[in-house]
Amino acid sequence: MSCKFIETLESRQLLSASVFNATVAADRLAVRADLLQFRADFLSADATLLSDRTALKNDNVKAATTVVPLIKKLHTDAKTMGTQLLQDRLTERSNVLKDESVIVGDLVQILKDRGNATAVAADKTKLKADRVALQNDMIAGINTRLATRQAAHDQLVADGAAILTAAQTDPNASAQLKTDLTNWVNSFDSKLNTAQTDLTNLANARTKLANDLAASNV
Repeated sequence: MSCKFIETLESRQLLSASVFNATVAADRLAVRADLLQFRADFLSADATLLSDRTALKNDNVKAATTVVPLIKKLHTDAKTMGTQLLQDRLTERSNVLKDESVIVGDLVQILKDRGNATAVAADKTKLKADRVALQNDMIAGINTRLATRQAAHDQLVADGAAILTAAQTDPNASAQLKTDLTNWVNSFDSKLNTAQTDLTNLANARTKLANDLAASNV
Protein backbone atom coordinates (compact mmCIF):
# COMPACT_ATOMS: atom_id res chain seq x y z
CA MET A 1 0.00 0.00 0.00
CA SER A 2 2.95 2.30 0.42
CA CYS A 3 5.35 3.55 -2.20
CA LYS A 4 8.74 2.02 -1.47
CA PHE A 5 10.65 4.58 -3.50
CA ILE A 6 11.37 7.33 -1.01
CA GLU A 7 12.64 10.72 -2.12
CA THR A 8 16.35 10.65 -1.34
CA LEU A 9 18.67 13.35 -0.14
CA GLU A 10 20.80 15.01 -2.79
CA SER A 11 23.65 12.59 -3.29
CA ARG A 12 26.20 15.10 -4.52
CA GLN A 13 26.58 18.85 -4.37
CA LEU A 14 29.48 18.76 -6.86
CA LEU A 15 31.20 21.64 -5.11
CA SER A 16 31.69 22.82 -1.54
CA ALA A 17 28.81 24.84 -0.10
CA SER A 18 31.36 27.50 0.83
CA VAL A 19 31.35 28.83 -2.74
CA PHE A 20 27.71 29.93 -2.50
CA ASN A 21 26.52 33.22 -1.03
CA ALA A 22 24.61 33.25 2.25
CA THR A 23 21.17 33.31 0.62
CA VAL A 24 21.85 30.36 -1.66
CA ALA A 25 23.53 28.44 1.15
CA ALA A 26 20.45 28.99 3.34
CA ASP A 27 18.19 27.87 0.48
CA ARG A 28 20.20 24.67 0.13
CA LEU A 29 19.77 23.97 3.84
CA ALA A 30 16.02 24.62 3.54
CA VAL A 31 15.79 22.11 0.69
CA ARG A 32 17.67 19.54 2.74
CA ALA A 33 15.34 20.15 5.71
CA ASP A 34 12.29 19.62 3.50
CA LEU A 35 13.77 16.40 2.10
CA LEU A 36 14.35 15.14 5.62
CA GLN A 37 10.81 16.11 6.64
CA PHE A 38 9.36 14.23 3.68
CA ARG A 39 11.36 11.15 4.57
CA ALA A 40 10.46 11.34 8.27
CA ASP A 41 6.76 11.78 7.56
CA PHE A 42 6.81 8.94 5.03
CA LEU A 43 8.41 6.51 7.47
CA SER A 44 6.16 7.62 10.34
CA ALA A 45 3.04 7.12 8.21
CA ASP A 46 4.20 3.64 7.18
CA ALA A 47 4.76 2.71 10.82
CA THR A 48 1.24 3.84 11.69
CA LEU A 49 -0.27 1.93 8.78
CA LEU A 50 1.61 -1.21 9.78
CA SER A 51 0.14 -0.95 13.27
CA ASP A 52 -3.32 -0.38 11.81
CA ARG A 53 -3.03 -3.43 9.55
CA THR A 54 -1.95 -5.59 12.49
CA ALA A 55 -5.08 -4.49 14.35
CA LEU A 56 -7.25 -5.44 11.36
CA LYS A 57 -5.75 -8.92 11.25
CA ASN A 58 -6.45 -9.32 14.95
CA ASP A 59 -10.05 -8.28 14.30
CA ASN A 60 -10.43 -11.14 11.76
CA VAL A 61 -11.04 -8.74 8.90
CA LYS A 62 -11.12 -11.67 6.44
CA ALA A 63 -14.49 -12.71 7.87
CA ALA A 64 -16.05 -9.45 6.66
CA THR A 65 -16.62 -10.78 3.15
CA THR A 66 -18.10 -7.58 1.70
CA VAL A 67 -15.17 -5.52 2.98
CA VAL A 68 -12.24 -7.66 1.82
CA PRO A 69 -12.71 -7.08 -1.96
CA LEU A 70 -12.87 -3.33 -1.34
CA ILE A 71 -9.63 -3.44 0.65
CA LYS A 72 -8.03 -5.31 -2.24
CA LYS A 73 -9.27 -2.62 -4.63
CA LEU A 74 -7.67 0.10 -2.52
CA HIS A 75 -4.43 -1.90 -2.48
CA THR A 76 -4.55 -2.26 -6.27
CA ASP A 77 -5.22 1.44 -6.82
CA ALA A 78 -2.46 2.40 -4.38
CA LYS A 79 -0.05 0.04 -6.16
CA THR A 80 -0.94 1.64 -9.50
CA MET A 81 -0.14 5.06 -8.08
CA GLY A 82 3.11 3.74 -6.60
CA THR A 83 4.18 2.29 -9.94
CA GLN A 84 3.54 5.59 -11.70
CA LEU A 85 5.40 7.49 -8.98
CA LEU A 86 8.38 5.18 -9.44
CA GLN A 87 8.36 5.88 -13.18
CA ASP A 88 8.14 9.61 -12.46
CA ARG A 89 11.05 9.42 -10.05
CA LEU A 90 13.24 7.44 -12.44
CA THR A 91 12.55 9.92 -15.22
CA GLU A 92 13.55 12.76 -12.92
CA ARG A 93 16.68 10.89 -11.87
CA SER A 94 17.67 10.37 -15.50
CA ASN A 95 17.34 14.09 -16.18
CA VAL A 96 19.25 14.96 -13.00
CA LEU A 97 22.13 12.63 -13.88
CA LYS A 98 22.45 14.32 -17.27
CA ASP A 99 22.49 17.74 -15.59
CA GLU A 100 25.09 16.62 -13.07
CA SER A 101 27.28 15.31 -15.89
CA VAL A 102 27.13 18.69 -17.58
CA ILE A 103 28.04 20.43 -14.31
CA VAL A 104 31.04 18.15 -13.85
CA GLY A 105 32.14 19.11 -17.37
CA ASP A 106 31.75 22.78 -16.44
CA LEU A 107 33.99 22.35 -13.41
CA VAL A 108 36.62 20.55 -15.49
CA GLN A 109 36.53 23.37 -18.04
CA ILE A 110 37.07 25.98 -15.32
CA LEU A 111 40.21 24.12 -14.25
CA LYS A 112 41.43 23.95 -17.82
CA ASP A 113 40.88 27.67 -18.31
CA ARG A 114 42.61 28.69 -15.08
CA GLY A 115 44.77 31.73 -15.76
CA ASN A 116 42.46 33.02 -18.49
CA ALA A 117 40.13 35.42 -16.64
CA THR A 118 37.81 35.98 -19.59
CA ALA A 119 37.35 32.28 -20.28
CA VAL A 120 36.85 31.46 -16.60
CA ALA A 121 34.21 34.17 -16.28
CA ALA A 122 32.33 32.67 -19.22
CA ASP A 123 32.74 29.18 -17.75
CA LYS A 124 31.28 30.30 -14.42
CA THR A 125 28.31 31.90 -16.15
CA LYS A 126 27.60 28.61 -17.90
CA LEU A 127 28.10 26.71 -14.64
CA LYS A 128 25.51 28.85 -12.88
CA ALA A 129 23.02 28.39 -15.71
CA ASP A 130 23.53 24.63 -15.61
CA ARG A 131 23.06 24.54 -11.84
CA VAL A 132 19.78 26.42 -12.27
CA ALA A 133 18.77 23.92 -14.96
CA LEU A 134 19.47 21.09 -12.50
CA GLN A 135 17.15 22.65 -9.93
CA ASN A 136 14.47 23.24 -12.56
CA ASP A 137 14.58 19.59 -13.61
CA MET A 138 14.18 18.57 -9.97
CA ILE A 139 11.23 20.96 -9.61
CA ALA A 140 9.65 19.52 -12.77
CA GLY A 141 10.06 16.03 -11.34
CA ILE A 142 8.38 16.99 -8.07
CA ASN A 143 5.52 18.67 -9.93
CA THR A 144 5.02 15.53 -12.02
CA ARG A 145 4.76 13.41 -8.87
CA LEU A 146 2.36 15.89 -7.34
CA ALA A 147 0.16 15.60 -10.42
CA THR A 148 0.32 11.79 -10.24
CA ARG A 149 -0.69 11.85 -6.59
CA GLN A 150 -3.49 14.33 -7.20
CA ALA A 151 -4.87 12.24 -10.06
CA ALA A 152 -4.99 9.18 -7.79
CA HIS A 153 -6.16 10.97 -4.66
CA ASP A 154 -9.91 11.11 -5.30
CA GLN A 155 -10.07 7.44 -6.28
CA LEU A 156 -8.15 6.33 -3.20
CA VAL A 157 -10.34 8.44 -0.92
CA ALA A 158 -13.42 6.95 -2.59
CA ASP A 159 -11.99 3.47 -2.03
CA GLY A 160 -11.60 4.22 1.66
CA ALA A 161 -15.14 5.57 1.94
CA ALA A 162 -16.51 2.44 0.23
CA ILE A 163 -14.70 0.24 2.75
CA LEU A 164 -16.20 2.09 5.70
CA THR A 165 -19.69 2.04 4.18
CA ALA A 166 -19.54 -1.72 3.56
CA ALA A 167 -18.31 -2.35 7.09
CA GLN A 168 -21.41 -0.75 8.55
CA THR A 169 -23.69 -3.42 7.07
CA ASP A 170 -21.41 -6.45 6.95
CA PRO A 171 -22.80 -9.00 9.45
CA ASN A 172 -19.29 -10.23 10.29
CA ALA A 173 -17.82 -6.81 11.01
CA SER A 174 -17.47 -6.36 14.76
CA ALA A 175 -17.65 -2.98 16.43
CA GLN A 176 -13.90 -3.15 16.99
CA LEU A 177 -13.27 -3.95 13.33
CA LYS A 178 -15.35 -0.95 12.28
CA THR A 179 -13.34 1.27 14.60
CA ASP A 180 -10.01 -0.10 13.40
CA LEU A 181 -11.03 0.19 9.74
CA THR A 182 -11.85 3.84 10.35
CA ASN A 183 -8.42 4.34 11.94
CA TRP A 184 -6.71 2.60 9.02
CA VAL A 185 -8.55 4.57 6.34
CA ASN A 186 -7.90 7.83 8.18
CA SER A 187 -4.20 6.97 8.49
CA PHE A 188 -4.03 6.25 4.77
CA ASP A 189 -5.78 9.52 3.90
CA SER A 190 -3.44 11.39 6.23
CA LYS A 191 -0.40 9.85 4.53
CA LEU A 192 -1.66 10.98 1.12
CA ASN A 193 -2.32 14.53 2.31
CA THR A 194 0.95 14.86 4.22
CA ALA A 195 2.96 13.67 1.21
CA GLN A 196 1.24 16.28 -0.96
CA THR A 197 2.05 19.01 1.56
CA ASP A 198 5.66 17.93 1.99
CA LEU A 199 6.28 17.71 -1.75
CA THR A 200 4.67 21.11 -2.31
CA ASN A 201 6.96 22.59 0.35
CA LEU A 202 9.95 20.93 -1.31
CA ALA A 203 8.99 22.29 -4.74
CA ASN A 204 8.65 25.79 -3.27
CA ALA A 205 12.04 25.50 -1.55
CA ARG A 206 13.71 24.36 -4.75
CA THR A 207 12.05 27.17 -6.69
CA LYS A 208 13.46 29.72 -4.25
CA LEU A 209 16.87 28.09 -4.52
CA ALA A 210 16.76 28.21 -8.33
CA ASN A 211 15.70 31.87 -8.35
CA ASP A 212 18.31 32.94 -5.80
CA LEU A 213 20.99 30.93 -7.56
CA ALA A 214 20.14 32.62 -10.86
CA ALA A 215 20.38 36.03 -9.19
CA SER A 216 23.65 35.26 -7.41
CA ASN A 217 27.18 36.08 -8.48
CA VAL A 218 28.48 32.50 -8.17
